[in-house]
Amino acid sequence: MLDILREMSRGNVSIHPLLERGSVVQKSWGLLYEIDDPDCDRRLGVYDDGVVPMGPIYRGLNSSAQSIREIFDKHSVPRHIKRVAPFSVVIDKGVGECLEKAVLVQLAAQRRDQSFLINGTLAEDGDVGVTYHAFNIICRDGSLFLLDAQNPFSIDERGNIRHYIMPVKGIHENGDVMVPEEFRAGRTYSLW
Repeated sequence: MLDILREMSRGNVSIHPLLERGSVVQKSWGLLYEIDDPDCDRRLGVYDDGVVPMGPIYRGLNSSAQSIREIFDKHSVPRHIKRVAPFSVVIDKGVGECLEKAVLVQLAAQRRDQSFLINGTLAEDGDVGVTYHAFNIICRDGSLFLLDAQNPFSIDERGNIRHYIMPVKGIHENGDVMVPEEFRAGRTYSLW
């Protein structure tokens, strides 16, 4: 399965196996982030290499489409017909949605493990259609796990978060990431 992901990432702008200084990640059509500081995730706290700080990432970035738009309005530069913003501004402003959180997961995870930032889709049972959604797949000790830093598995009445970190059983030929049914939580993640 890991070989399949590696092969699929070649030339595919939606699957990133490594983010380095200068790497570009697409936010939406015409809006891009450039990784200007591959260690910017460390601004969220002190943790060992390879530890993915899911709690600090989830709590450290507030979802605000308007604030993200302001990043591109105030901090981006034109490149061809697109706008490119330095990714570290996300940390400075403390805002981010699924993509920004998935980039931080990728930066932290890739120090230890083979990992992939996926700019794919998410479908929820009962909803019509799918939405664009970024998530990660990480190989730890020979096993693959899907991480969704934007959507926790659950939050209890005291505010305790159970992060969405689920084992991957396989990848369907249609691109759907297969997880055990008891962990699906009504969600279907897809590579495209």
